[in-house]
Amino acid sequence: MFCPQCKAEYRPGFVRCADCDVELVDYLPQDPASTETTEDSDYVPVRGVQGALEEGQICSFLEANGIPTQVRSVGYRKVYSVSIGGSGSAQILVPRDRAVVALDLLAKADRGELEIAEEDNNCGL
Repeated sequence: MFCPQCKAEYRPGFVRCADCDVELVDYLPQDPASTETTEDSDYVPVRGVQGALEEGQICSFLEANGIPTQVRSVGYRKVYSVSIGGSGSAQILVPRDRAVVALDLLAKADRGELEIAEEDNNCGL
């Protein structure tokens, strides 16, 4: 869930932005400028993140599902590696042709619809 005003990301279950007091939306609309990166114009953003832990989890999840990722940091985070009130956010980018699959996987994960296969439950024991 995202705030359409300040672009903050919320866990499932939240319905209003604590800062802006507006109703959250499932996805932020893509603006044309955000679909291109300096690294590779074939990558598009699929998720905004606030911290390195969240960034690592999402990148690992997508890559484990065969979707390559790139990270574009903005604001203070790019220089100081910190997040302050949304100004240190980063975007997870995936190849344009895999974006729909990535968004679907992330939505299923957010809703708790993914299951761990039985052979994965024993951690290789």
